Amino acid sequence: MTSVLDTRSVPPAERVEYWSAGIAEHFFTMNVESVAAPSFEARLASGRIGPVGVQIIQGLAHRVRRTQRMIATDDPECLSLYVVARGLIHIEQDARSCTLRPGDMACQDTSYPSTFEGRDGFELLVFSIPRWFIGAPYEGIARRSATRVDSGQGRLTPLATPFLAQLARTVVGGGGLAGSDGDSVAGMLLPMLHGLYGSQETSDRRSGPEALLARMQRYVMEHLHDPELGPDQIARAHYVSTRYVHKIFASTGAGVASWIRERRFEGAVGELRRSPETTIATAAARWGYRHPASFSRAFREVYGRPPREARRLPDPAGKPPPARLGRDFPEGS
Repeated sequence: MTSVLDTRSVPPAERVEYWSAGIAEHFFTMNVESVAAPSFEARLASGRIGPVGVQIIQGLAHRVRRTQRMIATDDPECLSLYVVARGLIHIEQDARSCTLRPGDMACQDTSYPSTFEGRDGFELLVFSIPRWFIGAPYEGIARRSATRVDSGQGRLTPLATPFLAQLARTVVGGGGLAGSDGDSVAGMLLPMLHGLYGSQETSDRRSGPEALLARMQRYVMEHLHDPELGPDQIARAHYVSTRYVHKIFASTGAGVASWIRERRFEGAVGELRRSPETTIATAAARWGYRHPASFSRAFREVYGRPPREARRLPDPAGKPPPARLGRDFPEGS
């Protein structure tokens, strides 16, 4: 197992700062402090299974705190699933706390303040599972963060622990699983996670941000008529933050609002060209605008002309405008 971070590579006086900076790079911003140890030692090795990060942390006693201010600056929006291989781990979140021993499992939600403390010499396996990948069951699971997974959940927990431990060591030792193999193995974690936390809901197996973007775009196309459609609504529908919606749409080269507006104009212009009897006011309302005046202003910004000229705009498919039936309808009618 090759370490990504190893405090033994720097002088003792620099180890806490070195570890804090490295953890911020590989996880997220945290406050790290040594706890009753003669010297600070910790090692991190990591790999990936598709969208799921896998880490193995070994170290002497130390405490990690994550504050609301840190979360506002940096939040990967993940569920951190812990499997203790050696030593004791104590975690806290949302007035809940538990102490984990070898073979125990629990989780923390990166979007809320938390405390993690490794006691004595410990070894911990961490699976960083994105919120979007878990989907709808995420909230129910997160409400049980900092709670030891009940070993009485049938026989799943005793079976899951050695499986996850072997998976983590295989992935970290081999550098990870990418492509379809990684996505398939990551997908195997979801029913196990749902079973461990008693969730009866299922979620789609997703291959990465590209698949999430496709689902969000499909959602937009299905809700273009809704005047309330925007980043907040998209975020709620996909169990992610508004900030993450903006991040996902950035890959298209356009912001969320711009992408929605372009799709609305495509629909409205297409309808006006196909149906000369449709008024501009009707088309505007049908494609998500409460007021024709708002549609007119936005239309001018994009096309540099009033919407009454929509019927004269070139068709993307190269078809000529349809024959007009009588006069053009006045703008905003």
